[in-house]
Amino acid sequence: MNTKKSFKALSLTVSLLLSPFAVADETRIISAGSTVTELLFALGADEQVVAIDLTSRHYLDDRDIPVLGYHRQLAAEGLLALSPTHLLGSPDMGPDTTLQLLKQAGVNVETLPTGNSVDAFNERVDTIAELTNTKVQAETIKANVQAQMTKLETQQPDNAPSVLFMMLSDGRPMTVAGAQTTVNTVIELAGGVNPAAKESTSYKQLSAEAIVKMQPEYILVSDRTLSQIGGLDGMLKQQPLLAATPAFQNNKVIPIKGHSILGGFGLASLELATSLNTRINDDIDHAAK
Repeated sequence: MNTKKSFKALSLTVSLLLSPFAVADETRIISAGSTVTELLFALGADEQVVAIDLTSRHYLDDRDIPVLGYHRQLAAEGLLALSPTHLLGSPDMGPDTTLQLLKQAGVNVETLPTGNSVDAFNERVDTIAELTNTKVQAETIKANVQAQMTKLETQQPDNAPSVLFMMLSDGRPMTVAGAQTTVNTVIELAGGVNPAAKESTSYKQLSAEAIVKMQPEYILVSDRTLSQIGGLDGMLKQQPLLAATPAFQNNKVIPIKGHSILGGFGLASLELATSLNTRINDDIDHAAK
């Protein structure tokens, strides 16, 4: 099959599919990223969202908004059938052929920053607020976030405990989060120190022996993963050497929501940092009694 001819034929099809249904002066957004959807809903722009991707489904609650698939594997026909005016997402959304088809059909495809800094977060807020006409709400959100972060700074423990985030996969080495990751930002805001930050700037596979050598006082793991492998018992069955870590010995293995560390630092990330900070300080107070 001639790929170029197939692409042109599909491009013509989706353009025709979009044009009869386009609605003038109406913003219709497809959100392809957890932190993007999080902000759209927080800004009160729900009614402008016509679809979301799978990484965003936990934000739906009772909203009647369709879920169209994984943000890396978007299909042009399904998206264009909803007559979107905008597709907002992270740099990971794709494939590129789908994005090109959407652009040819007149859809504004916008990639938002996924950084872990407050500046990157504020840029996402401002961009979405400009599009959705929610600038007043945006200023409130940014002020609240800054206030929460300032509060966290005043609640840092004197001695930062070591906190490690790991991903488990049956039959494979464990993967830990390094320095330039969202969960590392969470750990630092909570008052912890990430021992894997010296090993990598992103995610890196490490042996159980290497992790035990780090002696993490807390271990963070996805609640979904923990459930799939049978809880802490299942975790130790897969990786028995973890029993030699202070985290396991002191019951400080903490399940977290995976969406809180996806797509850059966001509101869910700050919520996780706050809850982890509370847990760390409560443990310190309890030990002092």
